[in-house]
Amino acid sequence: MELGVRLRSCQPPPNTSQPPPPAISFGAWPCPRRPRPRHAGAPRVAAPDSRPGPVETICADSVGQGTKLRGDKFFTVEMTVRDCELDHYGVVNNAVYAAYIEKAREELACSLGISRCSIASTGNAMALSDLKLNYFAPLKRGARFVVMVRVVQIKGARMVVEHFIETLPERKLVLEATATVVCLNKDYRPTRVFPEVASKLRRFFSS
Repeated sequence: MELGVRLRSCQPPPNTSQPPPPAISFGAWPCPRRPRPRHAGAPRVAAPDSRPGPVETICADSVGQGTKLRGDKFFTVEMTVRDCELDHYGVVNNAVYAAYIEKAREELACSLGISRCSIASTGNAMALSDLKLNYFAPLKRGARFVVMVRVVQIKGARMVVEHFIETLPERKLVLEATATVVCLNKDYRPTRVFPEVASKLRRFFSS
């Protein structure tokens, strides 16, 4: 498994007469869905965790400008490695980690009542413009781990989100990742972070 791998997604597409393909669409935030039975590999949402970090980050946004985001506040989701996520060497494939952290962002959005469907119904959208992953240790078959998520900046059209994956119960660092989420208007051009999204994230990460 390579260390220091970086993935970069495409920039939001230019304004055209045709909407962009669903592939760039907005897995960062989910639609509400009916509860379904959990299985062995399903994530389990844990209570917010605390990890040493910056005491506070300034959120310079048009809504609630100057609000301070706590650098020690995390949303956490516990998961278990499934066999289908392993490569030929018996460890989790590098590409799977992006899905792990996306799932954690989805759980965060659901817990705060942020709906992808309601955003899409207005013609607006959200997408990743940048994703950087740094690998430190592998995850193996059946391993339990926790994904920790925190929003560190809300500014203009962008939100910067940090992620950490640690093993359980040892709390050994497996991965660090930084994602930039961009808000898009009806023409798929960057627009200021939607007020409802910004206020809910700010309320959670500043309390």
